[in-house]
Amino acid sequence: MAFEDLLNEQAICFRIRAGWKLEESEEGSALILKTDDGREVRVLEDASRYRAAVRRLTEGAPLRALWDSIAATGGEWHATAFSRKLHMLCRAGIIEFPLVEDAREQAVIAPQWNSYVPSLARRAPASGRGLDRFACLRRDGRTWLVESPLCGARLLVSDLEALELPLVRRALAAAGFLETAVPEDDTRRDILRQWEFHDLLFHAHHRKGWHHDMSGACFPFVAEIDPLPARRARWPGKRIELSRAPPATGGATLAEVLERRRSKRRYDATRPLSVHDLGVLLDRSARTDSVRTVPATGPFGQSCSYEVASRPYPSAGGSHELEIYPIVAKCDGLKPGIYHYDASHHALVGIPARDADVARIAADAKWASGDEADPQVVLAITARFARATWKYRSIGYANILRNTGALYQTLYLVATDLGLSPCALGAGNSALFARIAGLDPLVEGTVGEFLVGGPERPGAPEASLFAM
Repeated sequence: MAFEDLLNEQAICFRIRAGWKLEESEEGSALILKTDDGREVRVLEDASRYRAAVRRLTEGAPLRALWDSIAATGGEWHATAFSRKLHMLCRAGIIEFPLVEDAREQAVIAPQWNSYVPSLARRAPASGRGLDRFACLRRDGRTWLVESPLCGARLLVSDLEALELPLVRRALAAAGFLETAVPEDDTRRDILRQWEFHDLLFHAHHRKGWHHDMSGACFPFVAEIDPLPARRARWPGKRIELSRAPPATGGATLAEVLERRRSKRRYDATRPLSVHDLGVLLDRSARTDSVRTVPATGPFGQSCSYEVASRPYPSAGGSHELEIYPIVAKCDGLKPGIYHYDASHHALVGIPARDADVARIAADAKWASGDEADPQVVLAITARFARATWKYRSIGYANILRNTGALYQTLYLVATDLGLSPCALGAGNSALFARIAGLDPLVEGTVGEFLVGGPERPGAPEASLFAM
């Protein structure tokens, strides 16, 4: 449907979205677009010609009514100019579309793609047609949202019964939310079959172009929630000081280490990982070098201070939300058990755990390695989620996963340079670790696991089907 076709659609209205205002400038010569945080954009000159349309746009009105109100006083040229600006506002996600029938608002269409133009199916589909498998229904405050990464808009209703109204079902069908019997292109159908629902939804939410939500370093909770400190609170217990890495001696080049990097799961049982090597590995990979305080400004101008940290691997915005918990099955100089790596003091602190718990985590890691490894040390990597989500909207969890990948590669390179056997794992049991460590998995939970052992067993194959 073309934007101009909306001139003939009375059930689809136009309205300025919450958080924006379209009004006359102080001197009255122009229309300006204002945001709640005080930003302004000049939209059109000669504001008086659009006064009636702007008033109706604030309340919600069909495009034909807006057009006619301008054409009656300013002529078709100004009506066309206003319509073009309105189209630009739609593409920017500043306009929403109430669906109105018999003077009653039944739902609201909220565009998410720049190219989206609302439309209605010719007739309401049968009530037996349910939502497409990629569509979901969720609450946002008191409003119900229907959304899908395959659809260019969201549909908002105040109660679920509205989803059965003929006008609303026409909108759902036109936007692509409902199951369809029409066969898709074979290539697209096969690609969609391979996408999991949650993966595609996550992909769409953390990338631009799929939605008009706040995204990036918005600091949405400034003045509402205190940020977590950069350093995690100490676990109680005695510290075990770790060996520091010796000064760099100009050994292998980065290119040589990259060339040698492999996932290794078969260890020389006569030379297990030592606590000295574990200390050097963590020192070079994950030690906290420094913490400093920086200002943070929220979306409406509120401000506070926020701690950022520096470690050997990169982290989005200096959040460094990741923590490392070595689960030790066999390590020369260190008792089997679960430990927390205190990155600020380069030390380990023991966490009470039964031998059976350690064995269960090791067995889980062995399974994740394709049953190849007999784990010596499993590095459970957790995230203190609020370190990232307090600062970022839409991309917070995605950044955590990116940071985990950066830590993986750093561990790989350092372990390779030290002659150790590293292997990143692609799966882990967050619920198991949370239970054993006594953590709330929504506050701090595992996002990755990494095996490290002593030198590789002589004659072990270089790679396997599970090599990363």
